[in-house]
Amino acid sequence: MIYIDIYQHFRKEEHALIDQLLDKCHRANDQYAPVLTPFLDPRGQYIMEVIVGSFGDLEVSLYGGPNAERKRAIIAPSYFEPEISEFEIVLMEIDYPQKFVTLQHQHILGTIMSLGIEREQLGDILIDNQIQFTLTKQLESYIMLELNKIKGATVKLNSIPLEDMIQSKEHWQSFDTTVSGLRLDVVLKEMIRKSRTIAKQLIDKKRVKVNHTIIDSADFQLDRGDLLSIQGYGRAMLVDIGGKTKKDKVRITYQTLFK
Repeated sequence: MIYIDIYQHFRKEEHALIDQLLDKCHRANDQYAPVLTPFLDPRGQYIMEVIVGSFGDLEVSLYGGPNAERKRAIIAPSYFEPEISEFEIVLMEIDYPQKFVTLQHQHILGTIMSLGIEREQLGDILIDNQIQFTLTKQLESYIMLELNKIKGATVKLNSIPLEDMIQSKEHWQSFDTTVSGLRLDVVLKEMIRKSRTIAKQLIDKKRVKVNHTIIDSADFQLDRGDLLSIQGYGRAMLVDIGGKTKKDKVRITYQTLFK
């Protein structure tokens, strides 16, 4: 059975997501028709691609808007070529009194979640001179009705075309290096350019999240597509894991978005 093999490749904490994605693949396969997922983070997208690869006649297309990090997937028979509209994504822009209030990522995310909207229904939150976010289309009218204040300031939402999605002014930097292994403390030390002791302290003090979950064990094994949030530093992503060097070190590519 294909699923047994798939579960072996992933962490126990990821099994619920695998169940959801497998279910969608079976639906696409049995009905021979496209199936749409909620928004997936980069790790979820990677898992999705691995699962779809185990179904002979299925393909996956991912989209979340231009240059998006979080994307929805359409799982479909290989003949199907999805249009952008079939991803059912809306782009919202927030009109707010910029002179009087400064809004940050956590303010937008916190307010949207407080309306009972699940994280998987929300795509990227983009902040530059404007603030935008992507959302599943089914929630468009609900959020326009309900979201009228953020951090005490009155706001107005406008639904705008996806091609007007801004590039966040956040700039990721990319690095290639070798590490002795994929333990969290070993990779974290590289990312923050500090000692392994400091990396361990951050982990022990619950200051490190992997894929939005606090991880407090230094020997946690990282994998491709993992997104790290490191308190006091910013975010980092393990983009790729390559082969081994002659000295038995692992080649990795990672990106950082540090303050």
